[in-house]
Amino acid sequence: MPNEEKNNQFIAIRSMFQSGSIKKMKDIEKLYPTSVAKAIRINHSRYIQKLYHPDEFTIKQLILLSNLLDLDIQVLFDVIVKQLNAGPKLGKKRLS
Repeated sequence: MPNEEKNNQFIAIRSMFQSGSIKKMKDIEKLYPTSVAKAIRINHSRYIQKLYHPDEFTIKQLILLSNLLDLDIQVLFDVIVKQLNAGPKLGKKRLS
């Protein structure tokens, strides 16, 4: 795949983050997952798993992703924090 086409793919993903249409990391699951996974140096299935559980991304992987997308890493952090906060609420244990 030519470099220009790859760059266009990543530009599309960046635009979606910047426009606010990405609410959860899993929203980018179908957007060139193999290319993104390869670029951030993890395998495809592990990448998909991390999209559903973004707290499993390492800082290094997030830095690679933000560089790949030419996106401020804070945008990624904001999406991840919102996703984690919107996750299932854990019930509090009652102390007897």
